[in-house]
Amino acid sequence: MTTANERSSNRKIALLLPPIARTIRWAPQVASGPIAFWIVYAGVHAKAPAGHVHLPMAGLTLCAAAGFLLDDDAAATVGCAPTPLAARRAIRIALGMPLVWAIWGALAWYAAALTTAAAIEFAGTLALTLALAAICADVIGEERAGVFAPPALFTLLGASAFVSARWRPVPVLPVGSTWFDLYGRWVIVLIVSVAVFLVASADPARRPPARKAISLVIAWPRRIMAELTPGHVA
Repeated sequence: MTTANERSSNRKIALLLPPIARTIRWAPQVASGPIAFWIVYAGVHAKAPAGHVHLPMAGLTLCAAAGFLLDDDAAATVGCAPTPLAARRAIRIALGMPLVWAIWGALAWYAAALTTAAAIEFAGTLALTLALAAICADVIGEERAGVFAPPALFTLLGASAFVSARWRPVPVLPVGSTWFDLYGRWVIVLIVSVAVFLVASADPARRPPARKAISLVIAWPRRIMAELTPGHVA
């Protein structure tokens, strides 16, 4: 019985792949590659030492583009589908991640900075971006979450830069040489971001009462933007 259920689930996922792939906004992912390469190229060939900041900056470019993976123009149509929201978003991420990681891996290799610490930092930044995109989708709608996720990411990173190095939650560059400085901070960011993403991706009907109340409050910006959208019918 379990095997039959698993086959049925796998079949449903396979049927969802083509239509979801067609609704993903691939243009930001493709455009971010040349921009990120230019950043790395400029850093590698700079006459003055630029440190290792070029790879994290290129990674931020790729992460900003990855925020558009959750954009779904058909969200209003598929919102009542039996497939859970978290599953639909997971499929979108699974389809987009190979391209994102392939570009980053090539850039890290070119910059001679393909290290475990760099990979964990990129994974943490990517997870943080997707968590912010999920929150933005819950607030303003899934059609335009990618527009607001990158500013939210840069705001968090900018605010983090003003925190002392010892307590800095999301440092773009390592603030020390200990294990926690190289890996620990971004591992925590990765775990917390995944948890936030899952909470933000829960189906509205399955959310606890407190979460539903919060959703009602934060839904006002979405309604206001819908009213301001040309062609909106009340």
